[in-house]
Amino acid sequence: MRFIPVLAAVAALTATPVLAAPKAAKTATAPAAAPAAGAPQMGETQQHALMYLRVFISALQSDKLEQPVKGALVGCIYNNSLSKLTDSVDKLIVDNPGKVSRDNPSQVLSAMLAVCGYQPEAAAGQAAPQSTAPAAPAAKSNAPATGR
Repeated sequence: MRFIPVLAAVAALTATPVLAAPKAAKTATAPAAAPAAGAPQMGETQQHALMYLRVFISALQSDKLEQPVKGALVGCIYNNSLSKLTDSVDKLIVDNPGKVSRDNPSQVLSAMLAVCGYQPEAAAGQAAPQSTAPAAPAAKSNAPATGR
């Protein structure tokens, strides 16, 4: 079963984050910068999309993930909008409380791969074609369309 090496590689991603944001220096005398009066605030869905995009980029830059995994991710994001992918991953996380956490990048990557329809057994043997369209993880199909 080739899924175990994928999970091991995903777990290794969390040990060495590729896109770790630089930590801002904090001073005791400098107050936190207030957002501009007319500046739009990022909503929760936008924050999730940004996090999923960071996980996606980290996965593509990793030398620990196999090419079929990277190909499935690229095909998925190429054929679907980021908002539809975000909605599908958010739904998977909500439908699986305690199993998938946004705080764990390896679990987020696994959720993204599940939503994208990646099947490691099919990729290993090429017995079944890979789907580039997100698939709903639950019995109901709420997958986004494969067009923009």
